[in-house]
Amino acid sequence: MLLTAVDIDIPGYTIIRPIGEGGMASVFLAVQTSLEREVALKVMAPALSANAEFASRFLIEGKITGKLQHPNLVTVYDIGSHNNVYYLAVEYIPGGTLKERLAEGGLSVAEMLDITSDIALGLDFAHQKGFVHRDVKPGNILFRDDGRVVLADFGIAKAMDGSNSSTVAGASVGTPNYMSPEQARGETVSGRSDLYSLGTVLFEMLAGHPPYRGGDPFAVALMHVTHPVPQLPEPHTWLQPLITTLMAKDPAERFSSGAATVEAIHRLLATAPEAASVHQSAPRKVAAGNRLASGATTQQRTKLRLSESLEQRTWLLPAAIACVLALAVAAWALWPSRDAGQIAQDSSATRKQDVDAEARSTTLSASFPAQDAGVPLTADEIKNALTQADNYLATGIAPDSGGRHLIYPDDDSALFLYQRVLAAQPENARARKGIAALVAYYRRYAHLACQKEQWGNCAVIARLGLQIDPADDVLVRIGAAAEQGQRGERPSLPALPAE
Repeated sequence: MLLTAVDIDIPGYTIIRPIGEGGMASVFLAVQTSLEREVALKVMAPALSANAEFASRFLIEGKITGKLQHPNLVTVYDIGSHNNVYYLAVEYIPGGTLKERLAEGGLSVAEMLDITSDIALGLDFAHQKGFVHRDVKPGNILFRDDGRVVLADFGIAKAMDGSNSSTVAGASVGTPNYMSPEQARGETVSGRSDLYSLGTVLFEMLAGHPPYRGGDPFAVALMHVTHPVPQLPEPHTWLQPLITTLMAKDPAERFSSGAATVEAIHRLLATAPEAASVHQSAPRKVAAGNRLASGATTQQRTKLRLSESLEQRTWLLPAAIACVLALAVAAWALWPSRDAGQIAQDSSATRKQDVDAEARSTTLSASFPAQDAGVPLTADEIKNALTQADNYLATGIAPDSGGRHLIYPDDDSALFLYQRVLAAQPENARARKGIAALVAYYRRYAHLACQKEQWGNCAVIARLGLQIDPADDVLVRIGAAAEQGQRGERPSLPALPAE
């Protein structure tokens, strides 16, 4: 039996109302009185508290999730027990679950891909820290007020190094509709198992029903092992390669990471026929029938969400990797490929010449935003930061690199390092030259995309550059031309500064 609000008396918390329940816990909206903030208070059922294994699993959930501080993972504030009542206080996210959104219908394909990208990034971070979620499903995907999503409930997460004893080896814990083949077989799982589950969630969003439907949970689990990867209906067949790779029966054939998944999404977007169905809304989910689905911070990033209209002139948008990967896609599409051997032969001197050429082609606008005062840096720290930033820049502007490490990750990129130096030394010439080269890079790629009438890519890339220097006149005009092109007009492009 689960607890009700009147049964709970946990020091430091005032219960407001119940907001949900799962198989082993009730969840309440509460106020953490010491900080006067709303939290979601997860309280384990008394019968389970008496079971040492379940109590241990519950406490491990909090300890695991507490280590995973990421914008796309739920934040844990507190964990403990009182009078044999085990509780977990986490970030309260009032926007509802993906399960509820799917029942309502109306998600566009762009929103579905945003959701998939956000969860992939959260999983990427968790997997790098050594943890597998093991229960990725719509009920565990929550919406923030700004539309971004977070992954909740690491209750059955397991450390990939085997140090977490919260699950018994060989146990096939999870939800049948979203369970990877290796999970269904009770085998050891890796982060690619979570990516399979993410693939099943994406399929359900696009098709309106889970990938496999059977008469009982065991039949569904067996279908994940034995049945071929399901096919998407029209008009979403252009996304089939994504589903096929995410849901490959052999984990080795899936994407290697969440970041690789996001990259693949943007590669498909770049090759979609006019991205015709991207902003098309999905209908209400197909009625349940035989469906057996189970119920129940880091620094701010800059992200252009797929679902944002490209006609908006709000150039500074909320955060992450998606737009950088769109640039990578555009770079691959716009530049001839070179084999790895040729790339390896490029000398550092040649790359330095490329950087110098980029820097000469632009100057920062007079209103280039000043950096907030940062942590004071020693002379050696400034030198090291500039050396690493220059290396990222030289590598990232190569035609075959797709802009990697130019502005993402937000705490390990050329832009981050240059800005860190400018926060300590606002007039540092080397840092300003580096940022000027970054702006020139986005100018060049945006201009090239517009020349090829790839208006969507052009708009995305222009916005990336304007996130660095919002007042850059050339990028503003290129962005405006991209908007005109998307409306079917024939815009004229501004000339690029002479190198």
